[in-house]
Amino acid sequence: MSESTKLIYQQDGQLLLHGAKILSIIPVSNLPEADQGLVKDSPEIEHAVVTDSTIFHVQGGGQPSDTGTMTTEVAPKAASIFEVKSVRQPAQGNQILHLGRFVPVGTTQFDSGEEVQQHVDAEKRNLHSRLHTAGHVMSLAIHALCREGVLPPVKESKASHYPGSASVSFEGTLEGKHKELIQAKTDEFVKSASPVRIHWWSMEELMEKCFVAEGFALPEGETLGRVVEMEGLGSYPCGGTHVTDCSLVGRIEVKKISRSKGVSRVSYTVV
Repeated sequence: MSESTKLIYQQDGQLLLHGAKILSIIPVSNLPEADQGLVKDSPEIEHAVVTDSTIFHVQGGGQPSDTGTMTTEVAPKAASIFEVKSVRQPAQGNQILHLGRFVPVGTTQFDSGEEVQQHVDAEKRNLHSRLHTAGHVMSLAIHALCREGVLPPVKESKASHYPGSASVSFEGTLEGKHKELIQAKTDEFVKSASPVRIHWWSMEELMEKCFVAEGFALPEGETLGRVVEMEGLGSYPCGGTHVTDCSLVGRIEVKKISRSKGVSRVSYTVV
């Protein structure tokens, strides 16, 4: 069985620099067909680099992947930089694909077994973390208003935390007139500066304490699920990156509530 890539960011989401070992470097044209589909119409992506561990967030769970670079101090390759454009889970196995290209063009590539430094784009990571935490905070504010009887009961179904299109969807009826109520409760939760903590819980504990979407299951072979807790507000099973307290999201702006086929979609951004 191939060695799996250890997801360091799930243990320490604040780490932006990390040493890792190269397992393989694969030209995109040599990837399995299913994985080649991950880079369709992306001419700036030429290779997939696989390492034994990674601090780059892997696209998924409603959060885009990190970007950044990999470098080495081994001469004569010190001038060679691998630009990480996208980070994806392969169709088979758990060797994470860091997709990108070596620059300058024609520079010497890394070798298998070589140590490299992974550098995450800090500005993008911070934005993605703020947006992801913000989505949970806003959702918890909506659930709190439902418990208080201020809003009708709803069931959270899915979320996207992408810049420019962040939203959370709920089965049930939320209307435009509820926007100010949701904004006020969300502002209250942000101002609380509640600590954001990461836990690893059994499925039983996770189902008891978290807001869980229908059909949720742990990854095959796993007995513990990763959980993000906004202390005193609520918890979600989550594999993404987050800020360390709710105030660090900045201001969450509740933008719009739209409805379609029994689903209410609440769009938001951070400012």
